Amino acid sequence: MSSSLTVTPAPPLTLPVTNSVTITEDDIKSYRENGYFVVPNLLSPSQLEQWRTIIFSAVNDRADAKYKFPIAGQGDSTNVDFEYYNNVFTQRINLWQSHNSVKQLLLESGSVIGKIAAELEGIDCVRIWHDQALIKEPFANPTAWHLDVSYWSFTSLHAISVWIALDDATLENGCMYFMPGSHKVTESRYYEENNELAEIKIGKNLSDVFTTYPELKQSPTIAVPMKAGSASFHSGHLIHGAGANMTPSRRAAMTIQMMPDNMTFNGKQNVITDERMKELKIGVSVFNDDNFNPILYKNS
Repeated sequence: MSSSLTVTPAPPLTLPVTNSVTITEDDIKSYRENGYFVVPNLLSPSQLEQWRTIIFSAVNDRADAKYKFPIAGQGDSTNVDFEYYNNVFTQRINLWQSHNSVKQLLLESGSVIGKIAAELEGIDCVRIWHDQALIKEPFANPTAWHLDVSYWSFTSLHAISVWIALDDATLENGCMYFMPGSHKVTESRYYEENNELAEIKIGKNLSDVFTTYPELKQSPTIAVPMKAGSASFHSGHLIHGAGANMTPSRRAAMTIQMMPDNMTFNGKQNVITDERMKELKIGVSVFNDDNFNPILYKNS
């Protein structure tokens, strides 16, 4: 797909690409207790328009290609029913690899987004694992409860994602839902099972997660509607999902999945290309190459 990709030129970035954000010790304490943290108005109206222009252009250029490079089985280990999953959202992954404008945008955001992630997780360096545009099309299916880090090619207690609303995310069009504190349960399981976690497939049954984590079945959940330009950070171990889009309009978000420095390969392909998979060794290969996992933020 990469040879036929048409890249639409983007205008030079207008800096800064996000508002300045300062988080407090109480914010950090809340994140570590609940597993998520919401930043209202991460983007100003003009910044939001810049993000929308760059991201939507990159999504359009990708056409029907989820990835730029060949990945066996579409690299999709997150679901068990493609027909259902393909109507959960339009998903375009690692846009930074095919569009320099997206790469510049994400890296310029690092002094705010990466710094927040580092402070919330208590780490010194944050790398991009992957990015993804997630667009719930009109009348799209809900996203079942799941946790992220079990799909990824590394294992860490400090994996974290940011979810940036490019459209208003409402109860009607499929906003995010979190299960506060559930990361503590999945992190405990991580220790119990020798740093491995069972994958929770995203399928038709919203409650499949409780087969693996029955102790969470009575846990409270919270809907997190957000205005366009706002964002939420959540732990890679937090159970979360999203509602159905019950409207005739799309609901778009841009996400960045992040990891600490020097994570080692655990054997899962996830977003790794077929060619690179041949070079990686389980427990030995380290994801510290800026060509594959750029540094978003480093505390100097």
